[in-house]
Amino acid sequence: MKDKFLIGELSKLFNISTDTLRYYDKINLVKPEHNENNDYRYYSIRNFFKLSRILFLKNLDISLSEIKKYMSNKNTNNLLCLLKKKEEEIDIKMNKLVNLKRKIQTKLELLENIEGQLDQIIIKKIPQRIGEFIDMNNVESDFEIKQNLKRNENYLKISSWLIEGQIYTSLSKENMDKRIFNKFRYFIEIVPVDSEFCKQLKIIPENEYVCITFLGPYRDMGKHYQLLIHWIEENGYQIAGDSIEKNIVDYDFSDSENEYISEIQIPIIKKT
Repeated sequence: MKDKFLIGELSKLFNISTDTLRYYDKINLVKPEHNENNDYRYYSIRNFFKLSRILFLKNLDISLSEIKKYMSNKNTNNLLCLLKKKEEEIDIKMNKLVNLKRKIQTKLELLENIEGQLDQIIIKKIPQRIGEFIDMNNVESDFEIKQNLKRNENYLKISSWLIEGQIYTSLSKENMDKRIFNKFRYFIEIVPVDSEFCKQLKIIPENEYVCITFLGPYRDMGKHYQLLIHWIEENGYQIAGDSIEKNIVDYDFSDSENEYISEIQIPIIKKT
């Protein structure tokens, strides 16, 4: 048996456990010879090279089931298919990681630069947004909130709520004109937009918005609406549509309401 490896010798050479080798034996991936007299397992030089190929493929994050399937029908075409399939999977993962990093960077930049923007009234041109509104004005119980959310579950799955961790609320133009600031709706922005959904959704066109970002509890929201509406009237503008409230940091991101960060965006046009 000098030309064969004991299970311990092979595991040490490849830095894998003997349990792993026993498992490969169990699933018929690498079968050693078995000596019934001493219960030892012996691996041939051929098994040594076969195991090296299996571990190479495994290190490419190819599953054992795929490796076993390939090993049962080895040829160049099958190897090409196996590697190309894995390459496609890696591309998908890489794109996902790039998108995740971009989202983290966006959130970091927002939080790190927010201090210099607090309590400043600015005009921003905001691109078109597409989504759905959930009216909460006549909702009186958590059960009704639940039912409203369930009715919109198809939108929630692909919304900015999950994709960007960003929840929006909204006041109607009518309520802002009447100085009613406690009747709000949720706005579910769909990201990315599926063409099939577009026909059923509300389109908020690109527009100029007067905006303010502030630190503090939600009960201060009305005060900041008053500031913006006063600015709009003083500067020759009028409210052009429904507002969007961006809850940048809310009670699910901080236990202190003094750390809540909100941005109010009100669409405007010049008075004629």
